[in-house]
Amino acid sequence: MSHIDIRTTLSYQQNNPLAISLVFNPQRLIRQIEVADKKGDPDKQLKNDPGFKIFRLDDVNSGTEASYHTADFKIEEYESMEQLLRLTQKFIVDITNLFPKEKVPQTYEKVVDERIEQLNSLLLGTEEYLTTLTRRGEKHRIPEVLENQNQEINRFIEETNKKIEFIREFIGYLEFKERDTIVPQVEKNLSKWDETTKGLGKKLKDLSKKF
Repeated sequence: MSHIDIRTTLSYQQNNPLAISLVFNPQRLIRQIEVADKKGDPDKQLKNDPGFKIFRLDDVNSGTEASYHTADFKIEEYESMEQLLRLTQKFIVDITNLFPKEKVPQTYEKVVDERIEQLNSLLLGTEEYLTTLTRRGEKHRIPEVLENQNQEINRFIEETNKKIEFIREFIGYLEFKERDTIVPQVEKNLSKWDETTKGLGKKLKDLSKKF
């Protein structure tokens, strides 16, 4: 543990003798390697390591000079450590890909605006196609075209809804200091999609009645 980790663990155990300190290293989890303590020594290859260790100080009366030891632990509710590792690594990749390094609200505003633009384009394209069929005297094709277009639009909406919910689910994993300012901005941008799709069912019905 680092001196900061020891100091933190000391404060825990002074207030609660049963306290533990969990030290997580994301690179240990991702690379499955334990970096050598001494320069020049080889790194240790790990297997199915969760990326963290649990520590306790041997004697809190020694203050920040206290020695420490690792504590055994068991992770439950997973079929195996392999499954835990696979799911955790996927989670890290998803989180990394989901959040840009900067301008988070602006990034998702652009995502939502592009999705709204694509949806409007689908609706407009459907109406224009139905108008063309009517002009050509091919109204008998309209029910089939409407059905196909409705399916395409609903697939697009479902796909976007999943993306939006994914963002909402993981936005809480932002750094604590960023949440109060960034989360409300992101939610405001995401709600634009909710408002856009709220009356979509009626729009599709009206489009059907029009032709």
